Amino acid sequence: MTVTPSSVASIAARCLRTPGDIDPDTPLALLGLDSLSTIEMAAELEETFGCELPADVLSECPDARSLASLISSLQTSRRDAGRDDPFDSMMADAVLPADVRPLSSAALSTDLKSAGRILLTGATGFLGGALLGELLQHTADIVCLVRNPGTWTGTQRADNDRVRSITGDLSHPRLGLGEARFQELAQNVDAVVHCGAAVNWVYSYSGLRLANVIGTLELLHLACRRGIPFHFISSLSVCYPADGPATADESFDALPHLRGVHLGYAQSKVVSEALVKEAGARGLPVRIYRPALISGHSDTGAFNEADLITALVRGCVQMGTAPDLDWKLDCQPVNIVARSILELSGEAGPTFHLGHPRPRGWRECVLWMRMYGYDIRLIPHHAWLRQLDAETAPTSPASADHPLRPLRTFFLNRHADAHGLTLPELYEETRRTAASSARTLAAVAGAGVTLPPLNAGLLDTYFRRFRADGVLPAPAPEQGQSSRLAPTDSAASMLGMLLGTTVTDVRILDTGSEHSLVSELTAWRSRQPTGLYRAEVKLRDGSTRRLRLKSKAEDADVIAVGEALSGLVDLSVGRAYARWSDRIGFTASHLREIEIYRQRDPRFLRHAPALLGSITDARSATWLMAIEELEGTTLLNAVDRPDDWRQQDLEAVVDGLASLHAIWYRRESELCDQPWIGYVQGAAGMSEMSDLWTALAAHAAPAFSSWSHPDIASLQRKLIGSVGRWWQDLENPPRTLIHHDFNPRNVCLRAGALCAYDWELATVGAPQRDLAEFLCFVLSPDIGGTDVLVWVERHRRALECETGTTIDRDSWRRGFSAALYDLLINRLATYALVHRIRPQSFLPRVLRTWRGLYEQFPLEEHA
Repeated sequence: MTVTPSSVASIAARCLRTPGDIDPDTPLALLGLDSLSTIEMAAELEETFGCELPADVLSECPDARSLASLISSLQTSRRDAGRDDPFDSMMADAVLPADVRPLSSAALSTDLKSAGRILLTGATGFLGGALLGELLQHTADIVCLVRNPGTWTGTQRADNDRVRSITGDLSHPRLGLGEARFQELAQNVDAVVHCGAAVNWVYSYSGLRLANVIGTLELLHLACRRGIPFHFISSLSVCYPADGPATADESFDALPHLRGVHLGYAQSKVVSEALVKEAGARGLPVRIYRPALISGHSDTGAFNEADLITALVRGCVQMGTAPDLDWKLDCQPVNIVARSILELSGEAGPTFHLGHPRPRGWRECVLWMRMYGYDIRLIPHHAWLRQLDAETAPTSPASADHPLRPLRTFFLNRHADAHGLTLPELYEETRRTAASSARTLAAVAGAGVTLPPLNAGLLDTYFRRFRADGVLPAPAPEQGQSSRLAPTDSAASMLGMLLGTTVTDVRILDTGSEHSLVSELTAWRSRQPTGLYRAEVKLRDGSTRRLRLKSKAEDADVIAVGEALSGLVDLSVGRAYARWSDRIGFTASHLREIEIYRQRDPRFLRHAPALLGSITDARSATWLMAIEELEGTTLLNAVDRPDDWRQQDLEAVVDGLASLHAIWYRRESELCDQPWIGYVQGAAGMSEMSDLWTALAAHAAPAFSSWSHPDIASLQRKLIGSVGRWWQDLENPPRTLIHHDFNPRNVCLRAGALCAYDWELATVGAPQRDLAEFLCFVLSPDIGGTDVLVWVERHRRALECETGTTIDRDSWRRGFSAALYDLLINRLATYALVHRIRPQSFLPRVLRTWRGLYEQFPLEEHA
């Protein structure tokens, strides 16, 4: 399209939602131009006219006519420039001029809490505003460089005589102040905190260069006049090159990997960091802070409406879909980032990483959104791109109000120098360097800053604020607002009831389960602190005792999480799961584990943690138990350490397992009559549920084939097709109470004997099912058939000894074969479902071991 004032005015009218034509000479600010429409308009102008615009283009060009003139000149410059390598200009910009060096060599403290007067840039922004609030608690005076003070309505500024604003511009020489005022400012501040930047996910390096790179250079000039400390707010995105090392810690130098950085904003930060580091090498006291994504305030939920996270959440809710990408949502709340910068300022640097110790997967966040009530599905990335392209195209009726319209090119553009991948694909975990924040996190913790977990509770805070501010519609159905006391509230009286004695104090040592996605989401859904908590209690006599407190969610909440998860990742699985949800194993799970722990059989007491007390009260929805702390144990949480399991360890587990199985062996009828046992599976029921097993197999097939053998999908189908026949070998022989989650996540050794915990999935079943699962977790994939039979036979003989009965060897082996088959189509296929949302690191190895064991017990030989 030809650049004319009228063509630019037409685009402006569309982006500003102005009916009819607009006069090319009318100031766009009078037509409602704001920060969001600025991004949208600049992106559409770039896409339409094929040129890169500077970040402040709509500030410098107030109307359509001046915009058209600028774009025309940029097109001419681009043609004249030919095919120059843009990285050459970036590398040239990364060279600090020789005259930028501190005139004073005095060693000054970088601690911002002791500075008298600070120059702060970016105070009108999201992080800058939070930094201003933190600085006001410690610093005497703050001078804020602001482009337009008249539009600044920050609460910290109002009626505060310690805050002074000066009008300036990062993209202008001497910050737009002139030499005299520039020198005066340099003489009257004691430190520079440079938080100002053009934060844009669409603009190229050239469009951000003036504000982000040249602005940093001008501020370095200012700081060097007296050699005052310079604090630069960079971005953790500089550590994400596609061609970098596996891990980048705080010492990582991004400049040599600049060609692997494809985001213009990140490129501008790489170049700016190079300038700051060189100034530091010349004697200027410098500190560099690299925040990850910055999320809302952890207490109030206050958020940045122009932020990528906000736009993506809004867009996915509106579209009803989310891209299925392997992203890690690494972010910290804005108030925590601001506080950390202040606390780290006096620490030895020069560089700090402000990432989260436990970032969350993007798919986990989408699952939570679905649990919250928004009807969102994960779909393949390219299918999502096609939907986004259609909905945000200028000709689409939905384009004008689409939250992702300003970010259209960020998601859709493919980079020729990155094998045609889009930027979101380049930021997948397997395609970029992983940033480590370990050293910084240790320093932050030492300073007393508590970083909240990125859990369902924090997301709930954010989404409530989104809704309150009208950014998101109310979900359907509305989630309940009831809430129970947190574990620390009234915990002493509750534990006193559990333990039957007076508890004077309670200290929660750690909370929740690191590996249980279901526990976390059921805790949020039920508004109860469900999960496992390690606690230290002080008794009336002054003694202390450590224990584990386990709060159970009602089975309906657990089932609802399962339905949300399955429906998110696969519609066929979701439909089948909903149909058979009462048979999955969660029914009565809130009662079952407590009742099992109440057993007084000495064999159970020897091989499970002792129950110290329990409460079951349906009226208050309280299912709570206290169990002894697991002390003096080995191989605790050894699921990712299969080589640690020695011969004698395996022997102890198999013998202990037989002892547990003996308790209810041949008492199946009595066991089935227990109200807490839930649904008991049989061969007929397994056949009825074939649609679920088939859907799970189809979902798992791509991953299973890549991890194990290409024929595993057809093998699953054969097993499912004959399930009614071979499952009879798990139903007809005597059954017992089995753990049904018997693997190193829930098993350890105590005093050389088995200790099994987490019994919520226990059911009536063939004892070989526990053995088959355990062996797949701890044996090597290339184990021979003879070695496997050793453990199968040991289990059979131990059970014979424990029960005083004779167990047919051939029938037992057929049962073990069937247990292997059931493990694949049921348990491992379900693990694959969870793996899509939260990676299960053990699963590929366990599947390979399963395949190795199957070679010894193939279906064709199952008589």
